[in-house]
Parts: sequence; structure tokens; C-alpha cells
Amino acid sequence: MSAAEDRAELERLEDEWMAAMQARDMDRLEELVADGFRFMAIHLAPEPMTREQWMGAAREGYTIVSYAFERMDVDLFGDTAVIHARYSQVAHFRQTNLSNVFRLADVWARGVRGWQVVARHSSILG
Repeated sequence: MSAAEDRAELERLEDEWMAAMQARDMDRLEELVADGFRFMAIHLAPEPMTREQWMGAAREGYTIVSYAFERMDVDLFGDTAVIHARYSQVAHFRQTNLSNVFRLADVWARGVRGWQVVARHSSILG
């Protein structure tokens, strides 16, 4: 694939990831989220969430009502990519309002299963 094709695929996968989260499509999330995935959001917890914790939240009540990628830049480094995005959502987890505007840094790696997300860092902008 060319760099332009990789960038287009990663933009599509980034949106697919959040669409799967919104739909609670656990099969698709299992495909997209790599073993060893880590989620860092200081506004939620001081330590990174493991893949198991993140998938548990996806299964057990993290609800995305709507979301939008307002801007997305994809940097490629061979079989690794870093996506810097401005992202907004209307969402909640159980009784906690998680609606806001965020700056995301997502790391994707291409392996035998194709592109998978291996890490996300989320910071509140709003």
C-alpha cells in the first residue's frame, strides 16, 4: 500500500473504532483493539487502563450518543502510525457525564491481523 492508502485506511479504521464502540460491537472491537492496548486519560484515572479494563467499560455502560472527529492527522512510521485528532463526543459511563472535546493521540501498529490500535492518550480540551 502507498502512504496515502495507509492514511486513508487508518482514518477509516479510527472512525470504525468509535462506531463499534457506539454500537457496542464487541466482535469488531476485539478485531481492532490489540492485545496489550493501553488507554491513558488523566482526567479519569492516574494509571493507564488495560485492554481488559477498557473492553469491560465498552461492554458495561460506556455509552456514546454521538461523536465527531473534528480534525485528524495521520503520521506514518513504517508499520506504526500515530493519529493526532480533535474529537468531540456526547457520552456517559454509568452516571458520569463524559461529554467533551478531546485531543487524542492514538498509536496503531500493522501486524499479521492488519492495523490494530495499541494505545490511546486522551486529554480534555473543552
